[in-house]
Amino acid sequence: MSIYTALRAGVSGLTANSSALAVISDNIANVNTVGYKRGGVDFSAMVNAQNSKTTYNAGGVLPTVRQQVSLQGSLEQSRSATDFAISGDGFFIVSTNNQQLSNGGNVLFTRAGSFTIDAQGYMVNAQGQFLQGWPVGSDGSVTSSPTSLSAIEPINISGVGGLAEATRNVGLNANLNSAQAEYVGPPAYSVNALATGAITPHFESSMEIYDSLGAPRTIAFGFLKIGPNEWRVEAYARPDNNVAGGAGTGGVLAAGLIQFNTDGTVQSVSGHGTASPVEDIDDAFTVNWSAFTGAAAQDVRLNLMAGLTQNANNFGITSVTADGVPPGDLVGLVLEGDGMLTAQFSNGRARALYQIPLATFLNANGLAPDVGGSFRATLSSGLYNINSSNAGGAGTIKSGALEASNVDLAEEFTSLITTQRAYSASSKIITTADEMLEELLRVKR
Repeated sequence: MSIYTALRAGVSGLTANSSALAVISDNIANVNTVGYKRGGVDFSAMVNAQNSKTTYNAGGVLPTVRQQVSLQGSLEQSRSATDFAISGDGFFIVSTNNQQLSNGGNVLFTRAGSFTIDAQGYMVNAQGQFLQGWPVGSDGSVTSSPTSLSAIEPINISGVGGLAEATRNVGLNANLNSAQAEYVGPPAYSVNALATGAITPHFESSMEIYDSLGAPRTIAFGFLKIGPNEWRVEAYARPDNNVAGGAGTGGVLAAGLIQFNTDGTVQSVSGHGTASPVEDIDDAFTVNWSAFTGAAAQDVRLNLMAGLTQNANNFGITSVTADGVPPGDLVGLVLEGDGMLTAQFSNGRARALYQIPLATFLNANGLAPDVGGSFRATLSSGLYNINSSNAGGAGTIKSGALEASNVDLAEEFTSLITTQRAYSASSKIITTADEMLEELLRVKR
């Protein structure tokens, strides 16, 4: 009977508009939720078979709930360097636990990038989900895969520290006074005489270098004029027992002869020219630290050709330079290009730790919503592709920003009004059909 189908159509209208109201309510409630994707309801007519042309069987309406996942929200600046937003397509890969995904981790995809570091050093978002990344090797290499989750792991920065770097290159910019009288003895000059103090240098300068453990060590350079435009030079450690066999030798490291041109520039730097086992200072010398320091031997390169002058000025140092750094502590995280998460250390060094990948889908709107504003892959969404930032169709990761909800309040309030009217209209169908049935019952009386 057509009246009964009208009743059912009215009920289906109430049900469909109730679902629409629930979706709108969720949208409005999450207007300030980071990375939230608004939902919507599509209505489709249910068509019943018609038995004759003189009657009509109402089918009603069927609601289909969908989320506008592909519609991006606006990017809003944040004060935290670990707040990430995606400009373009793609999702952060996260997990509900800190296990590697290939070992039972629960993979999810999200646009909610408000990440912080938890007590165990893991990077988690406000929903407690663990961000995944490709680890970066010590040589800067990244092992990635566009389809395999086994190459990624939860990002963890616990125990990350800036490694010490031993000094490899030193520079000395100084002037040797050309008016200095030549040394004639006694005693006659011999290798390590300046280091031991047997002969007092005409000029001495010291600098700090770092050993392989990052400990500061002092080496000094002594200069002795022995002839017109000729100077003896020695490098030695202070204190002398810092180097192997230094006691009794003054900690001498290398020795040589510097000859100047008549314009005050260096003509040549040569070895000491004796049978002494002490190394020549003309190119590089090796520092063998004493065993008690625990440091490894290191080669130090010194370029005296470019840094020294012999002019009619007083002795003086313009500058000393030395590379190498002591150990450093982690002071911050910075997101570099291509999604590289880089650690900055107190010793001035930086090191890439992870590369944050993005997952893209052929049909992002087909993803199924899950806990914490995240999504799961479905047959409708298709398989994921994992790429680095700004590659393979993936968007760009922005640091210090968050993606706002894509909810438009004006649109939601408009939908709220139309849904309310549609619900009232559906209820009117039921009351009208009820009155018609009541009228039919009165016919029998």
